[in-house]
Amino acid sequence: MDRAYVLIVEDDPSVCELLFSCLDKAGYRTSVVQSGEAALQQIEEDPPDVIVLDLNLPEMNGLDVCRAVRQDPWMSKLPVLMLTGKTEEDDIVAGLEVGADDYMTKPFSPKLLLARVKTLLRRGRSRETAAPDPGAMPAGEIDTPKLIIKSLGKCELLIDDHRLSWDEEFSPAQRQLMAMLLAAPDGKVSQDEVQLALWPDSPPSRARSSFDSLLSRVRRTLDQVLEPIDSKKYLVVKRGYLFLENARIDCHEFRRLARKGNQQVAAGDFWPAEITFSSAFSLWQGTFLPGGFGVDAASVFQNDMEQLYLETSLTFARLLAESKRYQPAAKLLRGALRYDPANDSVSRLLYQLCLAEDNPGQAKQALKQYTEALIREGFNGDEVQEALDDFARISLPKGWLAGA
Repeated sequence: MDRAYVLIVEDDPSVCELLFSCLDKAGYRTSVVQSGEAALQQIEEDPPDVIVLDLNLPEMNGLDVCRAVRQDPWMSKLPVLMLTGKTEEDDIVAGLEVGADDYMTKPFSPKLLLARVKTLLRRGRSRETAAPDPGAMPAGEIDTPKLIIKSLGKCELLIDDHRLSWDEEFSPAQRQLMAMLLAAPDGKVSQDEVQLALWPDSPPSRARSSFDSLLSRVRRTLDQVLEPIDSKKYLVVKRGYLFLENARIDCHEFRRLARKGNQQVAAGDFWPAEITFSSAFSLWQGTFLPGGFGVDAASVFQNDMEQLYLETSLTFARLLAESKRYQPAAKLLRGALRYDPANDSVSRLLYQLCLAEDNPGQAKQALKQYTEALIREGFNGDEVQEALDDFARISLPKGWLAGA
């Protein structure tokens, strides 16, 4: 099963840090937003399993957020833990009246917070498995469970307690179809594109028949392995396009969070950026595996994802170094070098971090690995020596983020 996801809605940076640390250490996937408007947008993009919601938010307060969540049929079942510094009875009543499931006051015990979150998670699962109330929402609007699609370091489909390893149980053609869908920026590809990629030499009528047959086999596999899933709710064909619905895709989510974190750093919002980056890197379990399934678009997407990973690792490492957290920053960069061992920018920053830690042994090791990578890449002796001479002139930056 995927890690339970908790969304924190809190505008106080110190409380954000405490909540994030507490929930992250407990094994939850956690993200933070600092306004009501941002909370509703985040819920739309990535529905959480539990919302920890501060009452006193700027502009749109916690009561308004909770009221908006409860009035929307799609969001109405999300468990909400209201959190505030107020202890007056009227405030507690107001929070519960607009639909909060539970209430905690600041300062709070981390142990008690985790116990409350676990209780709300159990309550949320009970709501999902309970028989639907026909009067609760209009016909046709009953929530469809999210299909979790993993492609970073592993290829899995997850829903409820069911799992399908699609690099093992799908045929090569089925894997290629999934690779094309995930590599598409919006998870949507035209039937003509699929037919041209998989059956380039077939006449249109034959290629269309092959497409229909392939789609039927993919759906049948999903229905059998992930029973009682209705695969037609997830693999949808409309107006000549095949696309994914009701799915949470790890590579798309990593890309969204990485870009968001880089934008936050550029805007000087460093604490929110750190939370965003942490959420992004919790999703990265390895490269985009479908890039090796023989689909050109997926191979290009794999390269793009690795480049984004490298660039984001640099920015996140500089952000960590700014607050003198050199070891986690260096660990991040060593992970990035697995994808491009000869990357000059990553190697330089790693070398600087080793110097900042006053660890000449690790700095020497980083330089040795960079040299070996350059030789493997085909650089001649003069070019390698020029690079090493350049490294000898490296000094510590006055501000780590200046190079971001």
